[in-house]
Amino acid sequence: MPRIDIGGLSLNYQDEGKGEPLLLIPGLMGLLDAWDFQVAHFKKRYRCIRFDHRGTGDSDKPKDAYSTRLIAKDAVGLLNALGIEKAHVIGTSTGGAILQNLAIDHPERLISCIFCNTWTTADEYIRRVQTSRMRIAESYGPEEYIKFSSLWTCGPNQFRYDWEKIQAIETRQKRTIAPVDVLVGRLRMTLEHNRISELHRIDGPSLVIGTEDDPTVPGYFAGDLHKAIKASRLHMMKEGGHYSYRRRHREFNAVVEKFLKQQSTRGKAAAKRAKTRPAKARVKRKSGLRRRSGR
Repeated sequence: MPRIDIGGLSLNYQDEGKGEPLLLIPGLMGLLDAWDFQVAHFKKRYRCIRFDHRGTGDSDKPKDAYSTRLIAKDAVGLLNALGIEKAHVIGTSTGGAILQNLAIDHPERLISCIFCNTWTTADEYIRRVQTSRMRIAESYGPEEYIKFSSLWTCGPNQFRYDWEKIQAIETRQKRTIAPVDVLVGRLRMTLEHNRISELHRIDGPSLVIGTEDDPTVPGYFAGDLHKAIKASRLHMMKEGGHYSYRRRHREFNAVVEKFLKQQSTRGKAAAKRAKTRPAKARVKRKSGLRRRSGR
């Protein structure tokens, strides 16, 4: 997989398909592999770009400097390096927190936003989940952290029915896992994320997807985010856990595809109106001049 310099940092990324750009931001695991089921589907109609977060996979792993705002800047840097002005963006979990920063700080770079299984700011439940993961990493090391995290992110149904998918993700995690201090820094950034007082500023087309049986980020956060983003739509998945976009990828892809098509249709209609307005205005001005000259 190629790496690209975004200015002081190199990211591992993939760029597949043709059409309107679709940037996919993974969650705390940070690996672009998380989106395999989406890219296979959407690359037929969209240019799909995905990347390993800083501190994960084959991207650079600085010792410190981890926050959801910094990774949002990395995403902008990636778009710049690829010559992409605007994109549809999907962010899941921590990726959804990163997308909140993009939508608030860089709205001009977004065509639309899709938030999946993400939160507004950590409550006591999320603090306990993330603190437990942090203590496992510090006490038992990266490999046990990976195993423990999979319990929360995949849930029992994926262990029973999608075990091979879990193994494939864990294999790359183990091969590319960062040192413990980086893992801890990335966990802390999830607890520090808080743009809740600014979410009302997100006014572009937005879709919020939550999952009712998500044990990592409870589904009630989807309702909170939907209420905070006034123009957003809400879709709740019944089952699938935190990785519902993988476990129930057909449902997820169908919901997202419908939303994306609607934004593309609106964009074409708006462009058509923009082209026709000046001509109509000229006709009105000319007819007005004729009426005045005939008096």
